Amino acid sequence: ATPLAIDWLGPEKIQVMYRPEPATTDPASTDPAATDPASTDPVATTTTTTTTTTTTTAPVALVDVKLYFLRDEQLATVHRDVAGPSVLRATLDALLSGPTPDELAADLVTAVPSGTTLLDVALADGTATVDLDANYESGGGTLSMTARVAQVVFTATQFDNVDAVVFRLEGEPVDFLGGEGIVLDGPQTRSTVERSLTGGVIVDTPWPGDTVSSPITVTGEGDVFEADFPIEVWADGVLITRTIAFAGAWGDWADFEATVEVDAPPGPIELITYDSSGCSEGPDCPPTVPKVIPLTLTD
Repeated sequence: ATPLAIDWLGPEKIQVMYRPEPATTDPASTDPAATDPASTDPVATTTTTTTTTTTTTAPVALVDVKLYFLRDEQLATVHRDVAGPSVLRATLDALLSGPTPDELAADLVTAVPSGTTLLDVALADGTATVDLDANYESGGGTLSMTARVAQVVFTATQFDNVDAVVFRLEGEPVDFLGGEGIVLDGPQTRSTVERSLTGGVIVDTPWPGDTVSSPITVTGEGDVFEADFPIEVWADGVLITRTIAFAGAWGDWADFEATVEVDAPPGPIELITYDSSGCSEGPDCPPTVPKVIPLTLTD
């Protein structure tokens, strides 16, 4: 501070008057607008960034599976696409929903009562434990009960990691199914299914009523006594051709594919296949159940 004047007030007192120094100020503290343009014009100095997040959903993988229905009181197959990841559950759900209108028109039916619900399915050590609601055992006689068991067993065991099925109803173990008392006191396999429902050969393609041309590709699965079986083509009661196909040996269902050359004029034909094993008559021999598939041959 700079002295302005000094007054003598006596021997011991002196009064000194000072000029005050100009105050040192912080422009930012007195005028924020001078140093912070954003405080006066946020539009000019603030950039707003909008981020759009795009969620990409991976397509659901579909798996081609077989459902086992009935035609002429024997197992017959259709193909459906089901979504993962629980393919076994989705496949059984599709089976329980029954044939589509087109499949019904192709004479496919189901022995599983309408409204049957899959409550749970668990897989361990090759055995699928299938828990169904009480509708599953309602109505029907011996053939119906046996057929509905076969439908579930064959549908579940088409997968390599499923060898057998254990049934439960409403969470409880099942020893006997329905009033007919179908025995289910252990794991059910394809070998325990009544042979009359399979005949040892199940044809996948062609379907009855299909229009085909030579050569005819025949696919399906078989479990025949000596692993080989005939595929015949008939027209007007006359055998046109006979081809030997190969599938699984007795006790081992396996897929097959065979090509059948047909030298016949266009028109109705019948494709007939069956297990022609050399097994003699006896309690251990499978019954011979021919599969007759009507077709129309074109040039």
